[in-house]
Amino acid sequence: MESNIKGSFNKAKKAFLSKKYGIAINLYNDIIIKYPESKEAKIGILLCDVASENEEQAQKLFEYYQILKTQKTSNAEDNILNLISILDKNANNFVAMINDFEESKINDIDGILYSDLKKIYKDSDDFKKIFEYAMFSTKIIFTKKDDFYEFLNLLISNNLEDVAIKYIESLNKEVIFDAKIQQILNRALKNGEYNENRVKK
Repeated sequence: MESNIKGSFNKAKKAFLSKKYGIAINLYNDIIIKYPESKEAKIGILLCDVASENEEQAQKLFEYYQILKTQKTSNAEDNILNLISILDKNANNFVAMINDFEESKINDIDGILYSDLKKIYKDSDDFKKIFEYAMFSTKIIFTKKDDFYEFLNLLISNNLEDVAIKYIESLNKEVIFDAKIQQILNRALKNGEYNENRVKK
C-alpha cells in the first residue's frame, strides 16, 4: 500500500481516538474511494457511525480491532465487521441472554456480575463470543479475587492475552504486585510470544 495511504490511515486513527469523528470519517471515505476493497477503511467508517449513538462502544470496538491487528490475528477485519453487524442487529441480544437467568441483574452502574456471566458462557459453551458481547454491551463486575484470576486465565486460554494484560495494567499498583497476578501476567506474556512466533512461521 502506498506510503501516503498509510499516512492517511494513521491520521484517521489519530482523529478517531481523539473523538474527532467528522475528520476521521472524511479520511476513511477518501481512502475507500481510492481503495474500494479496503476493509480497514470500511471498519473506520462504520465505527464513526456507531460513535454517533454509542461512543464508548465504538471506542472499545476500535481498541479491540487494534489488539487483533497487533496479534496478527487472521481475518481480523472480517471478525470486526461481523461483530459490528451482530451488535447492530442484536443490540438487545446480550440483555436478553442475561434475562434468561433469574438471578442475573444489571445493577445501577450498568454492569453484570462475573458469576452471572459465567452461567451464560457455560450454557453457550463459547466464552470468547460471550465475552465480546459483554465487553461492548456492559461492564463486568468482580466480587471475588478468585473470579478475576479465573477470568484472566480464560482470556489467555482464548488467545486474548493483550486484553488480559490491559485488565492487569488498569489495576491499582498495590494489586499489580499480587503474586497471583504476576503469575498470570507472566503466562499472558509467554503465551503471547508463542502465538506471535507461530504466526511468523
